[in-house]
Amino acid sequence: MVAMSFKRTVIGSFPSVLPRLGIEDAIKWAVNLQLKHGVEVITDGEQRGSLIDYFEQIPGLGRRNGKPAIIERIKPLEDPTQFTKIVDCKRVFSYLRALGRGDVGVKVTITGPITLGFTYAMGGIGPYSGVLDKTLYLDLVNALIPIIETAAKMGCYIQVDEPGLTGRFLHTAMAEEILSELFKEIHVDKEVTIHVCGSLRGVPGLYDMLLRLDLEVLSLAFSGEREKTNFEIISKRSLEDYGKKLGAGFISNVKVESVETASRRLRRIAEKVGVENIAFVHPDCGFRETSPNIVEEILATMKKASEEFIKSLQ
Repeated sequence: MVAMSFKRTVIGSFPSVLPRLGIEDAIKWAVNLQLKHGVEVITDGEQRGSLIDYFEQIPGLGRRNGKPAIIERIKPLEDPTQFTKIVDCKRVFSYLRALGRGDVGVKVTITGPITLGFTYAMGGIGPYSGVLDKTLYLDLVNALIPIIETAAKMGCYIQVDEPGLTGRFLHTAMAEEILSELFKEIHVDKEVTIHVCGSLRGVPGLYDMLLRLDLEVLSLAFSGEREKTNFEIISKRSLEDYGKKLGAGFISNVKVESVETASRRLRRIAEKVGVENIAFVHPDCGFRETSPNIVEEILATMKKASEEFIKSLQ
């Protein structure tokens, strides 16, 4: 019999029901939906905003003409325990304790310094010389580390989201230098993941760069038309040579697929990298723009497909 080596998780965001339910019940709604469908490492559903909005609490980041902008030099929060992601994570832990579900992991998602810095710089650069000013990104690294350390001390899994890598916001060499500074300072007990949306094929050297980073899991997508090209890049040997495992986006985050389709895709991923090298299975990306009823169907399919896959190994 083959034991399941991976855990089911989600990327982070859910449709926001905050205006209708309020923050406490909105988080409970997202948690309940994940528990109902066998998600083993859950998030708070990111009910308050997008992957960019959350970080306006960081000194130096703000808005100009209604758009994210850098207002002044970026500095760490004086008290990272008051960062909204940390506050909402505490709500998740409290709710799980009330449910008697200490067996469930909790993940905090952190937008990475490259995506964060480039996006805010588009609305105003503040004291920095431009979007290629390395100091901008290193200041963000220093601001993010205390937040990550606070989440880690709470017992959270850490996922750093860097969709900007496939958008080619920065040259790969510069991106590696910045991300290396971030990950070398993260000291946690659980696996640290970097999630990269889209296809890696169009960015020369990106996969190799990700392999070199000091973290445990590369979370990639495989379901969409562009994302299918990631099959051409991954391999068992590359992951094992660098001591990495895969977070496998084996099911669409925007449409309902059949159990057979999702299970077949997961089998193909396992054939490429070895089932023992898969740490997490999840949808391709977040559910921010997906309707709640579709989200529920996707989660139900993810559970059934992953269970069917495991049965096929026994």
